[in-house]
Amino acid sequence: MAETWAAQILPDMARVAESRRRLAAVIADAGGRRFRVLLSRAYYWFGSSDYRQSELSQSNRRFKTALRIAEAGNNLYEAHQAREALALNYSKLGELEPALAYASQMLPGADLYYRSFNQSWRDKGTLADLALRLKHFNTSLSFSKEALASAQEFVPESGRVMSSLRAVVTTATAKEDYDSALKYAAESMRIARGRGDGSENTQLTAETYLLLANIKSGMKDCDAALKDYDRALELYARLPELTVNSYQIHKGKMFCFRQLGRGEDFASELKTVLGLSEKYRATIREDDSRRAFFAKEQVVYDAAAADALERLDARGAFELVETSRARSLLDFVESDKPIAGVERDFASVARPLSLTEIQARLPERVQLVQYAVLPDRLAIWVVSRTRFELFDRPITAARLEEMVDAYQALVVGRAPAPEVARAGRELQELLMPPGLDATRPTCLIPDKSLHRLSFASLVSPSGSYLLEDYALFYAPSASLLVLASENARRKERAGDESLLSVGNPDFDREENPGLPDLRAAEDEAQRVADRYQKTQALLGGEATKERFLRDFEGVEVIHFAGHFVANGQSPGNSKLLFAGGELRSSELGTHKLPLVKLVILSACQTGVVRYDKGEGAVGVARTFLALGAPQVVASQWQVDSESTEDLMDAFHRNRKEQSLTSVESLRRAQLEVLKNERTSAPFYWAAFSLFGGYANY
Repeated sequence: MAETWAAQILPDMARVAESRRRLAAVIADAGGRRFRVLLSRAYYWFGSSDYRQSELSQSNRRFKTALRIAEAGNNLYEAHQAREALALNYSKLGELEPALAYASQMLPGADLYYRSFNQSWRDKGTLADLALRLKHFNTSLSFSKEALASAQEFVPESGRVMSSLRAVVTTATAKEDYDSALKYAAESMRIARGRGDGSENTQLTAETYLLLANIKSGMKDCDAALKDYDRALELYARLPELTVNSYQIHKGKMFCFRQLGRGEDFASELKTVLGLSEKYRATIREDDSRRAFFAKEQVVYDAAAADALERLDARGAFELVETSRARSLLDFVESDKPIAGVERDFASVARPLSLTEIQARLPERVQLVQYAVLPDRLAIWVVSRTRFELFDRPITAARLEEMVDAYQALVVGRAPAPEVARAGRELQELLMPPGLDATRPTCLIPDKSLHRLSFASLVSPSGSYLLEDYALFYAPSASLLVLASENARRKERAGDESLLSVGNPDFDREENPGLPDLRAAEDEAQRVADRYQKTQALLGGEATKERFLRDFEGVEVIHFAGHFVANGQSPGNSKLLFAGGELRSSELGTHKLPLVKLVILSACQTGVVRYDKGEGAVGVARTFLALGAPQVVASQWQVDSESTEDLMDAFHRNRKEQSLTSVESLRRAQLEVLKNERTSAPFYWAAFSLFGGYANY
């Protein structure tokens, strides 16, 4: 017990490596003797030291081990500590759903006979942080001040008081109440300076300087902020084993240099920040956590791209944008392991392709249009093997999002055709660059709110839909376009394709009330199956999750026509409904698709459940791309079952009878639906798009 206490204290003295050695010895000894109380404590403090060294995924693993051991021994105190740590860790990652789940389990139960000051103080601090992440500033401030009052009463002038003061300062800064923030920060500095020069106090003082710098940066007093950032760095330099705040300090300096117009200093600091960012990528293994964390940090890449554009460096800006796009998906696509295997045995971070590599390896016929939605401008690049051109549009990100949302509401709401055409023409003029070659397949790489937009439905000055002029498809990034296209090329072969066609699975009505029976989907799946020689059709009650998982890795084309239930808060819990069960997106992560060349998800909202600022569109289509499918056809909204049946039958007919590419097959199928007077509105045909690479099949 004494050894665990010593190991717990050592990181506060910046002796992290020694703490870890001693904790490892405690774990080995306590594990052999089945001392579960010591095991739980040792894993908890091991997780704390992982966090101080920015090993975020490893930290969560240790905390979960501590929680599992504590729960097995009915050790309420240690279980509570582990849940609190997990809630705080996930909050800092920006992954709020698990953070809130663990926080809800922290609430005291009827069997808790004693509640210590430490427990109560930690709870209030964690709840203050969660409320801040949810932008409930007043609630956060209330929790922070309660924690501060408790600490001042029980342990005055202590590190706990300083921690509570930091929480109050952070919330006051977020509220832009800079006077209050400065007052509490000054109190924190007073305590720090009165505690001597030990390593523990060096750490607390450095954190206080970081707080002061953030306040002054928020007040636009960047000269003063830079002095405090540098003082924090100077103090942290004395504690080389503690790295958790390095990124935030350098990021703060970078934004100050940009605001002051100090271009060379900004460029130097940007290089440091991007280097630290790449290190973080290697320490966050779980896809959900990486997406959440880097969505928050997209502001760094946006500022860097904006700076490059202001310096008229169009190529540099393009590469910065590409560096930030769909990086987690790139790791999965480049690996020969399933998603779960990549997360479990994370080794290295995939490197995006350079512009030179992208142009050299692009499919010869393809042109791509890449977008970057920046705070006060929209950058649009047109790239092919022989062309690189930038178009700049002066529009704010907020205004663009308003236009996209309003237009999509018109399309999905089946508004009168003149209204849709008017709004579609306005967006087309803004978004589509001049000089595109209508004979080339055009890959669109959207950004932020543009992921919600159906480009095919935009209206040209002549009054035609873009679908009528261009064969359009989408990719998460230029690098993924190249890699998926090369994957598709490797999977090309002569002869009949094998097909697995799923139609109208007999799903659990009690578990999913209100969802209709999809007879048209069953007919659709059978019509599709009839167009292939090597085919297996799973219809109605035969379309079970078990049979699908047994067979889907061994075919070349997968067609699913049924219900997909999207979960915007937790995309991994979105689910495809099967007979007798449901298949969640996260469950697919244990599989890989070495043979599959095309997946068609003929269901509602399979393309974009939500979008992340860095990773892009997140939905089950992304999951299939991660599993190794080079092309996925998916939808952006809730579709009409009967018109979708005709659309999908025409799509497969075009592929099999006319040997058209998947991109062109989808386009011509949509044109057929468009020409039918009953289904001519974009709602009926514009929902489906092809995601991934370009293929000759």
